[in-house]
Amino acid sequence: MLEASMSEDGNPRSLEGRVAALEWEVRQLRGELIRTQGAGSRPSGAPPPLAAAAVEARFDTSAPARSTASSSRPAVEARSASRASPLDLETLVGRYGMLGLATLLALAAIGTFVSWAVARGLLGPTTRVAVGLVAAAAIAAAGLKLRSRSRSFGDSLLALALAAVHVCAWAAGPSLGLVPAPLALAFSALSSVALGAFALLEADEPLWCVGFGGACVAPFVTSTGQGTAPMLAAYATAVLVAGGSGLASRRWFVAGRIFAAGTTLFVVALLAMPAAQNAPLFAVGLPLVVAGFAVLPFARGEVLRPRLRTMGLLAAVASVRLAIAPLQWMGASGAAIAVGIAGCAWLVLLELSDGEPAGRLLDGLGESEEGPAAWIDGAVLPGLFLAALGIVLGRDAAPAFGVAAIVLLASAARRSEAVRDALAASTWAAAMTATWLTTRTVPTLAVSSLAWASIVLVWLGLLWVPSATWMWTSRLSLTAVGLWALALFAVRPQYELIPLASVESASAFAVALAWAAAAHAARKDDDEFSRFSARAGLGAFLFLWGHHELVHAISPNASSLLLIGYYAVTSVGFVGWGRARHSARLRRIGLGLGLIAAFLALRGAWQLPSAGTRIAAYLLVSVFLLGIAWWYRQPDEEAMPQTVH
Repeated sequence: MLEASMSEDGNPRSLEGRVAALEWEVRQLRGELIRTQGAGSRPSGAPPPLAAAAVEARFDTSAPARSTASSSRPAVEARSASRASPLDLETLVGRYGMLGLATLLALAAIGTFVSWAVARGLLGPTTRVAVGLVAAAAIAAAGLKLRSRSRSFGDSLLALALAAVHVCAWAAGPSLGLVPAPLALAFSALSSVALGAFALLEADEPLWCVGFGGACVAPFVTSTGQGTAPMLAAYATAVLVAGGSGLASRRWFVAGRIFAAGTTLFVVALLAMPAAQNAPLFAVGLPLVVAGFAVLPFARGEVLRPRLRTMGLLAAVASVRLAIAPLQWMGASGAAIAVGIAGCAWLVLLELSDGEPAGRLLDGLGESEEGPAAWIDGAVLPGLFLAALGIVLGRDAAPAFGVAAIVLLASAARRSEAVRDALAASTWAAAMTATWLTTRTVPTLAVSSLAWASIVLVWLGLLWVPSATWMWTSRLSLTAVGLWALALFAVRPQYELIPLASVESASAFAVALAWAAAAHAARKDDDEFSRFSARAGLGAFLFLWGHHELVHAISPNASSLLLIGYYAVTSVGFVGWGRARHSARLRRIGLGLGLIAAFLALRGAWQLPSAGTRIAAYLLVSVFLLGIAWWYRQPDEEAMPQTVH
């Protein structure tokens, strides 16, 4: 009996019949669902079309490819139907325009009624405020009830209710004087905070923006003009710490922009308040307190560093403002200490957030990769703090910049690669500024000191803080001081000094040694351009140094002969060097110098008073050029440029 049953179950015709029956039942169910949907009602126990399609796909074994296509098609259609379609003009006007006009007309009706009642003495000040609060409560209740049907519409009503509360608080406090202004501010702020807390519970970003924004504007709405900077700073700290901790790591980028805008509003307001109330000092400290107590403990991931970066930028800008106009009781030294503390606080925040993703450039703004964001963290913001130090201390800032260079170097040693490169640039800027401020009164000493200070940074970097920044910053320093050293030759007395026998020559020699040290340090560098730039810089400086030594040496006649001979000798030297190194570039440089030597011989000889001197100049250049021509006619290991025989 069992064998018969098994044989019957294994009969292909029996299986096909069962599958056909199941398909028929599924089609009947789908037809019934379509009819019930067309009638506008759906049975509570009936599965949705997507479930019916899944059932059909599960039992359709006769044609798997077709069943897969038929099951995926309803799913795609369901997803596309649920996806929000672009809003056309009609939808925009109907959804938002009508709501705005209705709100405007309702407010106009209320305002007209209140004006009519006040003109006839029917509504006193207390009654007007009470009616406004009752209306705000009614609007809020309606918004809460309607949120289950239309979340955006309900949120709009809640925002309107919060605006009504702010108006009532302004009327009860600063306008009509029914209650003290601090009490009106507290009521307005608590209403905003309550709305923001409700938005966090409901995970509603737009509603949180309304609540937080209301809390930010509350002190300005209820202001009587008698507020102080400490009061505003305390209120701002409470609101921002509560808002930042509530945001935490939520990926609410619009809310992040609102949070940044609120912080900026408070910082700007503090900077605009009287300095006698220590307002600039509060403006510097507020973003750092918010970063330390509201952002760093709660935010993680891609929202942490952009939010910290925004707070650091506000603190740096406020530090520059404090440096421009220091507080009277602090003086320049006190302001510099405050700026230094703020800069160190930023480096601590950078240390504690190391390893987190770079995120956006600022809180909720600008897509960014690791590189640009790291340079804002490690170069732009420390640069602003350094600029504030320079502004407040002026030419006496050398010790401060020296300490800053040490602190930045220590901080760079602990950072990841991108931030380390940026902090290395800040370290270089601080060290160069400190060196220049210390030696600026003696130009030749300043040139030598700046050249070797950049080399010392390269050595320290190779030992403790490996970074490619040290190489290109040293090239910038050596190029700048090299041009400065050459410019010093133009101010010394002409035709009175022997070449290589002046203070300017010693300074140029120090720069040449620094270039040689840079070329030696770049030997093991993996970057070919770094090695080439060091060698090219050394060669270019040596050549230009020789030119400036001879251009006004001893006397006009001697200077002309020496200069012509110098170009002729260097021409032969470059051609020979190029042949030895098999470098076409060096040979071409030698040819160019030979042409310059010939031109100088023709031009300079006419200015020489003695015929014998002119003949000597012509013969000197001719001999060297003939040597180059003979050299080019000799066989070489590589193909030489074709010359005319």
